[in-house]
Amino acid sequence: MNKKKAIIIAICVVVIAIIAVVIVMVMHNGKPYSSYNLNDYIKVANYKGLEVEKYEVDVTTKKINSEIKSRLKAAAKTKEVKKGTVKDGDTIVITYEGKINGKTFENGSAKGANLTIGSDQFIDGFEDGLIGVKVGDTKTLKLKFPSDYKTADVAGKKVVFTVTVDAKQVTETPTLDTDFVKNNSDVETIAAYKKTVKKDLEEKEKEDGIQTQKDYLWNEVVENSTVKKDKDGNEKYPQDEIDRVKEETTQTYKNYAKQYNLEFSDFLEQQMKMDENTFNTQVKEYAKTIVKEDEVLYSIADKENIEVTKKEYDNYITSTLKQYGYTEASYKKSNGQSYEDSVGKDQIKREIYMNKVKSVLLKDAKVVSKLSTSK
Repeated sequence: MNKKKAIIIAICVVVIAIIAVVIVMVMHNGKPYSSYNLNDYIKVANYKGLEVEKYEVDVTTKKINSEIKSRLKAAAKTKEVKKGTVKDGDTIVITYEGKINGKTFENGSAKGANLTIGSDQFIDGFEDGLIGVKVGDTKTLKLKFPSDYKTADVAGKKVVFTVTVDAKQVTETPTLDTDFVKNNSDVETIAAYKKTVKKDLEEKEKEDGIQTQKDYLWNEVVENSTVKKDKDGNEKYPQDEIDRVKEETTQTYKNYAKQYNLEFSDFLEQQMKMDENTFNTQVKEYAKTIVKEDEVLYSIADKENIEVTKKEYDNYITSTLKQYGYTEASYKKSNGQSYEDSVGKDQIKREIYMNKVKSVLLKDAKVVSKLSTSK
């Protein structure tokens, strides 16, 4: 290899290394709150060696049977049957035609409509009048619309409905047998299936126990951390972050108002029983709470050299979507945008940082059988 070629290769190696560093720095610099000196705003309480109660895993036979019952119910299937008699509470399929003075009217007839007896979906006398009718039979119901009925054209008028019960919907719940076990698990016997259910429940109780410990420790640290004050004795917060949380929260409730087809002020009054001044005051206090948590979170992350890699970021999105039955493609198709765009990069990072910080708190904690009463 000649000298010139060796120099070129060396330069390429250096450039690649620099690019790699830049990529890492971009990811690191993307940490929320990285532009602030958090020591100016928050004094983080001691978070090492805190006491937390141990959790218990106690999977009883009753819990196992209850879980199996829930799984059987979840596997239930509904089908239509062409026999039987209509009873209160049944869901039936009907074809009906309504006439006023011998003439049909708008929205007074339908084919293959589903109706649950007792749901009060129709006017008085309609559903009760079908109780006892056999599937396949037709019954004539002579009724009268209420005088205050929502459709003025038919309000207070006599009506004759000719109703045919086409079918009943029957829900069939499987029983715990070998067929169910083979079709719904990786084992082949009922005894083995029960052991599998027990193991699943034990894992769930363990996960819940650990999460409860983490949440307890986190709440302790946040509660005992102190927001610093300025020279006038006022709590100090990064104003941009306060404004961000306020804006995001307000926009969320404005979106709710749109869903109710209400002006924002009317939504607050009708649904939340408050005026805009009260709302703004509460949102401001909420923003302070969230920003304090963020300051504690990223302060600990800095002290513990916690970072979020691109792989962790991508894996979090994938696992979160999987938990709710989505892929990235199916989520985007259903919601019109990616999960990242829907939730926001900073919020996704916050969740990952939170999980990692809470794990540090638990790792350094003292697990005791019972917390002292002073806690």
